[in-house]
Amino acid sequence: MYILEYSEDFGGPEDDFAFQKTTIVYEMSGSIYRAYSRKRYASKEEIQFGDMFSTNKIQGALIFPEFSDTFTKAERPSNCSIWYLKKPSLSPYSPQYPALIRETWIEEVKTCELLKKNPHPNIAQYHGCAVVNDGSIRGIYFTKYDETLMTRVNPARRSKSDFAYERRGTDRDEVNRWVEGIAQGIKHLHGLGIVHNDINPCNIMFQGDNPVIIDFDSARPHGHDLSLVKRTHGWHDDRAKVALPMNDIAALLEIQSWLLGEIDQFQF
Repeated sequence: MYILEYSEDFGGPEDDFAFQKTTIVYEMSGSIYRAYSRKRYASKEEIQFGDMFSTNKIQGALIFPEFSDTFTKAERPSNCSIWYLKKPSLSPYSPQYPALIRETWIEEVKTCELLKKNPHPNIAQYHGCAVVNDGSIRGIYFTKYDETLMTRVNPARRSKSDFAYERRGTDRDEVNRWVEGIAQGIKHLHGLGIVHNDINPCNIMFQGDNPVIIDFDSARPHGHDLSLVKRTHGWHDDRAKVALPMNDIAALLEIQSWLLGEIDQFQF
């Protein structure tokens, strides 16, 4: 058994938001499976086969989309330190929606192809798809950036409210520069008819001191239904069911309040 990825799932009411289970994706005898565990792990080496339940086999044909001539094919760079290869996460696999990961992946590539034709300094630079011998897309290449906003200001990953409480009285000049850069990137997306839908501190990276919006797997055209689209807990309005520009604007205002320690301004 080879563990491909694992992630912790949290849930419950706002006042009792807690760990629920670990989602595990592993490969065995040439096949890929998704399972759950009630335990938490410090590393994948700790995961035991006997820990897992609700195991489902994942069919590769339902996960990895076929490369299209309308997409950009990128060869693996000789200097891997300048590009980042984003691979699809298999953890969200669901037997109820077996093709959802593939469909999400196609949506992201379409968005990135549009952004490649319409670049912006506050939007991650996309270079193309990583394609394997069977013609399927196994990843997409981006410029590699320095660090996320979360890592820069909150490396200990303190809770949203605890972090904001400690930020009270923060100098506004730096925060305003960052927020303005993010706002310019959002404005560019909206001008192309795209709503990001998952603006949060982990989806903002830096190139030097320039903020860059990344991660377009939740991006959808204006008016698109969001019922099956992943969004980050605590950084979006649960009542927002359609891709609208206000989704991103509200999330940016939340980041601004978080960075300035203005807890009383939190919306989510």
